[in-house]
Amino acid sequence: MTSRREALKAVSALPLATLPGIADAAPAMPGPPLAGHFTHESVRLWLQATEPAVARVRYWQASGAESEAKSVDVALVRESFNCATLDIVGLAPSTVYRYRVALDGAWASRAGTFRTAAEPGSARDFRVYVGSCAYTEVYTRGGRPYGANHHIFDTMAARMDEDTIPHFMLWLGDNLYFRGPSKSLDIPAEYASARTMALRYREVRAMLQMRRLFAATHHYAIWDDHDYGPDDSGRSFELKNESLELFRAYWPNPARNSSDHPGIWTSFRQEDAEFFLLDSRWNREADDAPPTQVKVQFGAVQLEWLKAAVAASKATFKVVAGGSQFLSQGAGSGWHRFPFERDGFLAWLAKEKPKGLVLVSGDRHHSVLLRHAVDDWVVHEFTCSPLTSRIGKLARADHANTALIKGTAVEKQNFGTLEFSGRGAARKLTARCFDADGKELWSRVLASAD
Repeated sequence: MTSRREALKAVSALPLATLPGIADAAPAMPGPPLAGHFTHESVRLWLQATEPAVARVRYWQASGAESEAKSVDVALVRESFNCATLDIVGLAPSTVYRYRVALDGAWASRAGTFRTAAEPGSARDFRVYVGSCAYTEVYTRGGRPYGANHHIFDTMAARMDEDTIPHFMLWLGDNLYFRGPSKSLDIPAEYASARTMALRYREVRAMLQMRRLFAATHHYAIWDDHDYGPDDSGRSFELKNESLELFRAYWPNPARNSSDHPGIWTSFRQEDAEFFLLDSRWNREADDAPPTQVKVQFGAVQLEWLKAAVAASKATFKVVAGGSQFLSQGAGSGWHRFPFERDGFLAWLAKEKPKGLVLVSGDRHHSVLLRHAVDDWVVHEFTCSPLTSRIGKLARADHANTALIKGTAVEKQNFGTLEFSGRGAARKLTARCFDADGKELWSRVLASAD
């Protein structure tokens, strides 16, 4: 009988896009499709099969009949991990659609849903669910359990199913964990092999505990260290290109903003809010490197793009999302470890004072709300973490951070929402934090249109 150790070692010897499956079996979907980036006339839909196949997606307006459906085909090939992102275009705005998928002509019995955004210029109420640090297994290769309260995914999905306003989810990094080595089992780290990294992605996407959440809404994502590579990894990670390939293959984000400068950074707009998704890993120097002017987390190209895009944005609200904490002070692996880069950006903020700017981040294994003020201008940062990973207590430096808002520290598994509501001058952005059972822990208004 083949042992677990022998099986995992065998996986490391496979070609990159080859994942273990059942030989000669009919292709099936290991997990539900994932609806990603959407506009008023298009949707990006992610699909995966257990074996190479041709997928046909049949879609129709939820208010109509399936007999009125249109269809589009896409090939799921081994070189792309048997998955693909399909752009469905020519859709009607503010509309809910139902869809069904066939693999090699065999139709799935269950239909999914996706929605389109409102016409550009709209400002309806909508909600963004946020969270980070999702360790999706209790088993930890011999150590004590690292994750807890995995029912949080069902709690979130149930809220989404009952939500009366449009919504989507923004994953703030460590959306899965490449596991480290196990000396007791003689198993190498998953991030030591592109094959085992690919297997981890497929296993997480297929997990029963995640399926309802994946099917409940549209999803956007950024990464942090554990879904990029080893703990605290950055630009020197040897498999960074393979990691980027996996992220792009599995997350149906908008197209990235630069083909010349790799990474996951991009932006999109929903209603009267523009979202800027940053990459805090691809260009990152080592956290413990000397704090010189060339020590960077984001890099000059990405930050110049961000400043120009925020300055040019006509959106009422500008939400900047990063895997590491922006306004941290002396604890954790936040931007404070890159003082020249951060000080330069904060100086730019103090000069420009962009209206409606809000920062969101993950990583710290606790949640807090931070406030940075310059004269009469204020920017808040909502750090939301962890979904299921082990709790990280606030350090002495966290409590000493003058930006920390009293009453917002949460040291338990939790998730958050960003709620955009109201009309005209009364429009506002409200952050809320919930525990794993859905109990609201606090809420604060972060920005307003006035």
